[in-house]
Parts: sequence; structure tokens; C-alpha cells
Amino acid sequence: MRLAKNILFWLTTVVLVVVVAAIVATRLMGVGFFAVATGSMTPDIPVGSLVVVVPTEAEDIKVGDDITFVTKGDVVVTHRVIAIDREANEFTTWGIANARNATDAPSRYENIIGVVRLKIPGAGMLFTWLSTLQGKIVAATGIIALYLLYSILSVLTKEKRKEPDEPEAQVQGGRPPGQAPPL
Repeated sequence: MRLAKNILFWLTTVVLVVVVAAIVATRLMGVGFFAVATGSMTPDIPVGSLVVVVPTEAEDIKVGDDITFVTKGDVVVTHRVIAIDREANEFTTWGIANARNATDAPSRYENIIGVVRLKIPGAGMLFTWLSTLQGKIVAATGIIALYLLYSILSVLTKEKRKEPDEPEAQVQGGRPPGQAPPL
């Protein structure tokens, strides 16, 4: 029972720390988390993946990098850089699952959010759900329920320690009472 209580406490604490750290990292360092909604980057970045995007200076982006940017219609897109026009300050990108001639219109440097540094398949679906009001309510309720369960287990384990089954035998002279000394 005590082991279960400790596992529950540390599991809940780790989840909270990771969530808070992710939020703080996003705010302080400009790191972005985006869920992939289409298959244009399959198989490298499957639908439902979570991509972690780090702000990067345009001069440091090179052909072959996967970048996240905003299109003219304010749509956030993650595609691969296939050409760079440094004089016009533009990148040409392509969704690798699309036909080779289906390149995107050039994106201006100022529309670049950053370079994809981490891809986590499947995590984007969870991220999207947690972004909804329902997801936030369920997550908060789950965390509160885990801490309540931990508190209940703590009370139960303390009560068991206070109610011993029988009084402990006092050891006298190195042997329990009632035991004859060796001959």
C-alpha cells in the first residue's frame, strides 16, 4: 500500500513538473508546440504528431530543414525547405508527401516561426485535445483526483502504523521474554 502511494505521488508530481516546464519553456524561450493535422509530411512527420519548433534566425536555416511558418491566409504549416533566396529573403518549401512540383509559394523570412527540432508521433492528438476546454477540465480533474487518492492512502497508511496487532515484545538480555537462557 505504501509503495502504491509513493508511486502515485511521484507519478503525479512528475506529470505536473513536465507540464509546467513545457509551459514555462514556451513562454520564456519562444519554443512552440504544434500538432500536425495533414499528411503532407508523411512518413517523416505523420498526422497526429507533435512538433517542437525552436525560433531560428533565417540565416541559420538551410535547405533540408523542416520549418514551421505562417502562410498568407494565417495558416500554420510545417514543410521542408527546398530552396532559399537570400536576396529576396524568401524560402521555398514542399510537403514531402505531395507531388514534387507541388511546392509552396515562397515564404518571407518574417513568416517563419522556427525550425522543427523534435517530432513526437501521436502526441499531437493529445496536445490538441488538451488545448480544448474539455481537455483542460478532464486533465485538471485527473490531477486533483490523483492527489486526493494520494492523501487518502497517506491517512490509511498512518492509521495502520498507529494500530499494531499486538504489543511488541521487549527484548531483555538479548532474548525475548519467556525464552530460557541457553544451557
